[in-house]
Amino acid sequence: NTVAVCRRIKDFLKNVKNNLPQDLKIAIPMDNSEFILNSIRNLSRTLMIAGILVVLVTLLFLRKALASVIVSLSIPFSLIIAFIFLFINGWTINVVSLMSLAIAIGMVVDNAIVVLENISRHIDSGEKPEEASVFGATEVGTAITASTLTTLAMFLPLIFVTGLAGIMFKQLGSIISITLLGSLFIALTLTPMLCSRWIKPSGGSQKNKTLSKFFIWGEKVFNTIENKYERILSFALSNKKKILFPLIFVFLASLILIKFIGTELMPDTDTGDIDIRFSLSENARLEESEKTALKVAEFYKKFVPEADNYYAFVGESKKGIGVALGMDEGANVGESGVKLVSKDKRKRRAKEIANLLRRKTKEIPGIEKISVIATTPMKQVLMGGGKQIEVEIIGHDLEETNELAEKVKKIMKGTKGAVDIRVSRKKPRFEVWIKVDRQKAARLGVNVAAVAQVLRSNYYGFEASKFRDAGDDFDIFVQLKEKERNTMDNIGDITVPSISGKLVKLKNIAKIEDAQGPVEIERKNRERIVKVGCDTYKRPLGDVKKDVEEGLSKLDIPPGITVDFGGEVEEQRKAFGDLFLLLIVGIVLVYMIMVSQFESLKTPFIIFFSIPFAFIGVIWALFITHTSLNLMSFMALIMLMGVVVNNAIVLVDYTNILRARGLSLTEAVKQAGKHRLRPVLMTAFTTLLGMLPLAVSRGWGAEMWQPFGITAIGGLLVSTFVTLVLVPVVYTIAFRKEEAVKT
Repeated sequence: NTVAVCRRIKDFLKNVKNNLPQDLKIAIPMDNSEFILNSIRNLSRTLMIAGILVVLVTLLFLRKALASVIVSLSIPFSLIIAFIFLFINGWTINVVSLMSLAIAIGMVVDNAIVVLENISRHIDSGEKPEEASVFGATEVGTAITASTLTTLAMFLPLIFVTGLAGIMFKQLGSIISITLLGSLFIALTLTPMLCSRWIKPSGGSQKNKTLSKFFIWGEKVFNTIENKYERILSFALSNKKKILFPLIFVFLASLILIKFIGTELMPDTDTGDIDIRFSLSENARLEESEKTALKVAEFYKKFVPEADNYYAFVGESKKGIGVALGMDEGANVGESGVKLVSKDKRKRRAKEIANLLRRKTKEIPGIEKISVIATTPMKQVLMGGGKQIEVEIIGHDLEETNELAEKVKKIMKGTKGAVDIRVSRKKPRFEVWIKVDRQKAARLGVNVAAVAQVLRSNYYGFEASKFRDAGDDFDIFVQLKEKERNTMDNIGDITVPSISGKLVKLKNIAKIEDAQGPVEIERKNRERIVKVGCDTYKRPLGDVKKDVEEGLSKLDIPPGITVDFGGEVEEQRKAFGDLFLLLIVGIVLVYMIMVSQFESLKTPFIIFFSIPFAFIGVIWALFITHTSLNLMSFMALIMLMGVVVNNAIVLVDYTNILRARGLSLTEAVKQAGKHRLRPVLMTAFTTLLGMLPLAVSRGWGAEMWQPFGITAIGGLLVSTFVTLVLVPVVYTIAFRKEEAVKT
């Protein structure tokens, strides 16, 4: 747990600080727990705001304070069930779990709204509260069960998503599913019971005058909407072609906008952390790297007034910790980072500052490779520490693959939006080759292993013994002096012990040559590989990748060499592929659930008419807000497939009930639309307003979940209208022959 570990480290540092000199200060330039905690606080506020908005909507539509309380009770009870589920599974309260609850909070009241509205209607018609509660809940019980199952059909398969996306979606799908099941249980048990005790017939006077005025205003607004809807529905039923063809045209025209919507794996989040990693030539000394790091630090002072603190380190660690963390190490390698003040105290985003530093640091002489990173730890994990776009060149011949890598690098340099272009294979480095003459060595009683051991001991050092003083042990570490280690002039005079114990000079048994050789040879599936990567700036990842791909298609690739994409763009392809498959599976499951409910193969297709038109809202919402299609917006799209059919299910189910009671096809459709308008609008608005805080939030980590809220709101707005108008039209077309036979 990142937060727990960071908290313990801070506590430890407080204790250490007391034993340090007064003039020695400790600064923490990077603390991921701050971003996590601030994101959780922001998401918690979002959750609370969403809950308040949902309660206000129920109060406005139901016009009864007690009715609003009954519906609102679904929220805490459903959340309690979710927290019990978290506890049983040993999961923590984190960004993903809180986001799951924020997504679900607008939907947990939907079932209770439908049940309560139906019970209230029966009570207003003169039935006793107890009878109305039983009959009202039973009447819509099948419909809300089916609608909940359709939503679950879209969320539950998320737990089977593989790869890096599955890390996040497994928890998200599980929590939302268990929360919705809890809300269904509450709607069919607690809600009817409370209705039988608290709900009275409408028309009574309100004691609170302010609340009474609010209810009167709300009822006037709804009556206006209801009257206009009845006229629109009557016109639509009388002019089916005038409704169908324009909607189909709008749908097809909206598809054109897809090519203007960018794609990426995860949205960028401003954490306030910027890392600059640079490499000098392979033969550069540590002192040169140190000077370069100090020059970078000067840029922070000069161009980044928003800097809170900064750090730098060069060289390599004794135990190779940097390599373990996916970073380069060596005398020619360095890293510098800056921690910015919080978002509310600065006007510029971290990405803007990072781009400025990218331009400035390129002016520093001697830097051969540089990467400027300003992204979240989560995204770095999803990217595996690599670049957003990586072209993987696999082949045995080092010269041919190096030549091809330079051509790919040139393509990326000419691609708009591609920054921090880097070839993974390092340039050859100066080496000293010691070729032991085995025959000479054997005559003098020296073996190759002894030569290697002596060289390692001299240059890397070894623990010779221990020095004990007053009960304390101190390691005695032996190696050549630094001055002698940094020159090869006297390497031939190093002596190696022979079998007889005599010391033999290295130059007497070996040939010493200056040479160049590869620093490392990277492999993938046991094949040699070189990666050419880049990040993107001010242009969608998918667009940059498309241009690079077009450039690669023009290259003449030698036989025996394969070229493919990797990095974030490859993870995106895998994740989108999994989610698209999940979308298809979910739609099939939804169809099967509706077939079993309606006992008809035709009725589910009528309901499915609302799904394609939800895409219109999604496309326009992403296009207008300049939001990319990423994992979060794709996730919202999957959610919509389950949610948009819910209102259509309730509408079609009640139409079937009215027809079974003897009403004509047209009259049943009109009456169902009128009686179900309030619950349809209520469930749509509660879900929509539950998403609104996600879409407009500007706090820590908000960039990650904004695409979800924007996508959901766009799809819900359009699909609600389609459900109320298009579904009744399609229903009458589908069943007109059946109606004609009856008459």
